[in-house]
Amino acid sequence: MNRSRRKNWNTVNAASLARWIVLTAFLALTGLSYVYLTLQLYHLGDRKKALENELASLRTQNNVANVQIAALTSRSALQRRLKEGYLKMMPIAEHNIVRLTIPARSTEDAIQPVANQRAGR
Repeated sequence: MNRSRRKNWNTVNAASLARWIVLTAFLALTGLSYVYLTLQLYHLGDRKKALENELASLRTQNNVANVQIAALTSRSALQRRLKEGYLKMMPIAEHNIVRLTIPARSTEDAIQPVANQRAGR
């Protein structure tokens, strides 16, 4: 009687079951990874777009600041501010000015290097 009971049992191939479990787990992990990476791509795209908008805004502000600097440092603007009394300017005293002059070379100094080159010195 013991033998007849064993014949009715369904046998399970352990290797086949393990293979199907591993395959199912692999497919599940692959699907989850795909969804996660797709969401990451979406969020990074939003972040990139926000940074590009911020960069464009900063460039616009920089251009506006450059125009203002050019307008405020122009000669006419400085003269107008000087007339308004906003700027206090004093002329530079003559003794504070340093002038650099190149000493004039005599004709003998100019001829000597050429003569030394011809002599092989």
